[in-house]
Amino acid sequence: MAQIFRIGLRIIALFSLYQERLGGIVAQQSASQRKPLNPFANKAKSQPTSIKPKDASGAKNRLMGLLQIVGIVGVIALAVVVSRAPSTPATGAPSFVRPAPATQVTQVQVVQPSATTHQVSVNANGSISVRNYIDLTPQVSGRIETIAPALRAGGTFAAGETLLVLDQRDFKLRLAQAQADVASARSSLLLQQAKSDAAVANYALLNPGKTVPPLVALTPQIAQAEAQLAAALARAEVAQLELSRTRFSLPFSGKVTESNAEIGQLLNSGKSFGRVFAIDAAELVLPIPADDLALIQPAEGRSVIFGYRGNSFNGRIERVSAELDSRSRFAEVFIPVTLTADLQPGTFVDAQIQGPKLTDALQVPAAATQANGSIWYVSNDQLTRHDPVILGRNARGPIIERFDYGQGIVLGAVPGGTVGQEVSILSNAS
Repeated sequence: MAQIFRIGLRIIALFSLYQERLGGIVAQQSASQRKPLNPFANKAKSQPTSIKPKDASGAKNRLMGLLQIVGIVGVIALAVVVSRAPSTPATGAPSFVRPAPATQVTQVQVVQPSATTHQVSVNANGSISVRNYIDLTPQVSGRIETIAPALRAGGTFAAGETLLVLDQRDFKLRLAQAQADVASARSSLLLQQAKSDAAVANYALLNPGKTVPPLVALTPQIAQAEAQLAAALARAEVAQLELSRTRFSLPFSGKVTESNAEIGQLLNSGKSFGRVFAIDAAELVLPIPADDLALIQPAEGRSVIFGYRGNSFNGRIERVSAELDSRSRFAEVFIPVTLTADLQPGTFVDAQIQGPKLTDALQVPAAATQANGSIWYVSNDQLTRHDPVILGRNARGPIIERFDYGQGIVLGAVPGGTVGQEVSILSNAS
């Protein structure tokens, strides 16, 4: 189209050039028809001719203008005709036909799982913690006389091991005093019993066959002496108990997490001076979602495999939390553990809880699950959608209820896949 307009412009330029040249010729002819200034010129030459310069020049100008208009109209008409010309080539002329793109069949990879027995498992992460910490609190007051090396932060002690000893002198004196009171009470009792025996014998001589009155037999006095002896014995036992409490020990094996005891320090009864925990109070705490907890019910007694730094340990769930965490909405399961050099409170571990075994179920790879939870399978070389019933899961993927999956379950996403779409199986994953 642009080339046609350029041709039109050239035609108009040629017309303009022709007009200029023709105008020059007409001007020369007009000059030759003018009368000469010499009055004596040849009269024969001044005779009028048949050409009328003024009329001829006007006619030619009109002709040139008409030709220009005709040329412009012709160019425009030619452009319109060319623009409206059919795009199909003339009959018999060679034509080029763009080949249609070849239709490609989507290739998919499938898996054909077997309906057998599969075990449910739940993966979780947790840490080793202590069930309860115990404050070290003396039952008697006193100044520390000796202290065991285990009674330091990080120390380990055995059950019944003496951790510290308080000054015992005051307690020994109290025990001796209590024992003296016991001896005095026992003597008083013996004396009253002897008086009673003598009084009973005299009364029998004077009043044969009569019952001895209690006052004569000194029965109240004997009872009083017996009570005094019992009180003295009790005070002696208290003194002995307080003396034994000057030696501080615990009935379990444990580890010390905090201690501020030093030799010469005065400890007050009921005031804590450190903190420990029992070794058998260590446990693994695993937070798990409520949905995962439902897959392993009943959870108590389930086997748990956990590891740290390449070492593997076994345990069993002892109990489950009574409520969900208010923030995470997770439940917690507790597994007793034995502390080792690798397993210490605060250690973070990965664990796997072994759930029930499901029979006649399909183990599906995780890659087979689509974004909306459904799966694709191939039947008669066509895609078919299935919404599986998930019975459980393990490390390899979900375990679903058995169904007829045709030629196989599709692995991975199928971009733009639709139900009934024709596909070809690329390979069968083992």
